[in-house]
Amino acid sequence: MRYTGQTCPICHAVFAEDDDVVVCPECGTPHHRKCYLNNKDCANAALHTGGFTWTPSVGETQTETAEPVTNPAPVPNAAQHDGHRIVFCPQCGAQNAAEEPVCTQCGTRLYNTQNQPYSPQIQLPDMTARPFYAHGTVIAPTDTIDGNTVGDTAEYVRTSAERYFPKFYRLDKSDKKLSWNWAAFFFSPCWFFYRKLYAVGGILLALLLVVTGATMTPRYIQATLDYQTVVLQAAEDGKTFLEAVDASTPEYAALQQLPETQIRYYASVFLHLFSGLAANYLYKKKVGKDIQRLRAQKPSPEEYRFLLFRRGGTSLAMGIASAAIYFFGMQILLNLLLRFLL
Repeated sequence: MRYTGQTCPICHAVFAEDDDVVVCPECGTPHHRKCYLNNKDCANAALHTGGFTWTPSVGETQTETAEPVTNPAPVPNAAQHDGHRIVFCPQCGAQNAAEEPVCTQCGTRLYNTQNQPYSPQIQLPDMTARPFYAHGTVIAPTDTIDGNTVGDTAEYVRTSAERYFPKFYRLDKSDKKLSWNWAAFFFSPCWFFYRKLYAVGGILLALLLVVTGATMTPRYIQATLDYQTVVLQAAEDGKTFLEAVDASTPEYAALQQLPETQIRYYASVFLHLFSGLAANYLYKKKVGKDIQRLRAQKPSPEEYRFLLFRRGGTSLAMGIASAAIYFFGMQILLNLLLRFLL
């Protein structure tokens, strides 16, 4: 049936010839696909129990073919997640409840005319057949790390996998727990959020904020303000950078000699050293446990790859967010202490 000239019951707009129209599988009511998605159901759902059937308005032209929206019964090949059936969107890969006719993220139809989920179409990087090398040793995709194949682990890690696999392999075979990671050393705790180790990153971020807050004594704040005042005054007087440094040397020396400054310095060094030494081991254990949890869901091979893709990889947004939290947390602490202590 064609629907140009009919009215969408949700937005009340008249269907144009090129509109994307879907129909309710119960009563045949046409909707804009977006309207149906936002409403989560047919606009006439309340009338279904009474046997309502949609009929076109008299005198209106029907020229747009609509696809029926299927509200599928549970299907055998839908994945299980937390006890609920899920279907992967064939366009964006998002997880959806099996009862959803269209993807809740992008609006793409989830089921074909046979009421079966479409096969996912996202092109994922295939790393399952790729060998890695560790100090002259070839690491085959079928080798294992923490009980998981190297291929599965590579699918999970993805970003810079070739840098981590020699370290993972060496830690796994030697049963050691220490290995150096320059990125974690310089960018802790942000690196942990970037690699989705949120628990470790959160603990380190909290420790940094606690140490910072505990050492912001009135004496420390006053010494910092004295130093900044001298530097700013030198800049206003038109002095060069080196002249400003010379002018502020006594204030800077006084600030550095405070116990609070020393505590901050050594606490920061300790946390960064811990990050650099423990990051690879913690990351390896997290990857291994996540993969084992995904396998325990017993998904199909295709769904398993999607779960690895979604759970693994990196999160640049979380790395940036953690840096922002630390920066603004410092500013909030400083403002509060300036208000109540000085």
